[in-house]
Amino acid sequence: MTITTSQDELLGAAIGAIASGLFIVSSQQDGKTATMLASWVQQAGFVPPSVTIIVGKGRPIESFLTVGSPVVINVLEKGDGKTIGHFAKGFAPDVDPFAGLATAIAPSGQPYLSGAIAYLDATITSSLDAGDHVVLLATISSGKRLSEGEPATHTRKNGFSY
Repeated sequence: MTITTSQDELLGAAIGAIASGLFIVSSQQDGKTATMLASWVQQAGFVPPSVTIIVGKGRPIESFLTVGSPVVINVLEKGDGKTIGHFAKGFAPDVDPFAGLATAIAPSGQPYLSGAIAYLDATITSSLDAGDHVVLLATISSGKRLSEGEPATHTRKNGFSY
């Protein structure tokens, strides 16, 4: 199918209308921590409890999220622009992305944000190539609702870019 500019704009607007949440995904290994602000996280199963996490190829966190790796998904609260802004800028590999933020330790030993409305403690169990992204399946071993806030949601004007 050949897509014209007009078709591309219409399709981009339609894809961008797909609502998602806002999350901080993190993994700590060998004394280093990688994080990313993510919007493409979705529950994938009940038994075992699982989620999918979509990661753009080449993102620094990608090398931390291989099969068997620990991962924490922090569910952000609506209106929490401070946390979103903090993680949106990205971090060099030698910088602690949690510096200055209140954290606690999940049962797996991974840090999570105390100010999140919930966290999920999980392990990457499989991956699937999706063109310019990777779809990761993570099985959840523990988690907790930390507050009764409303989860942040996100839509995009153009489904072909962040």
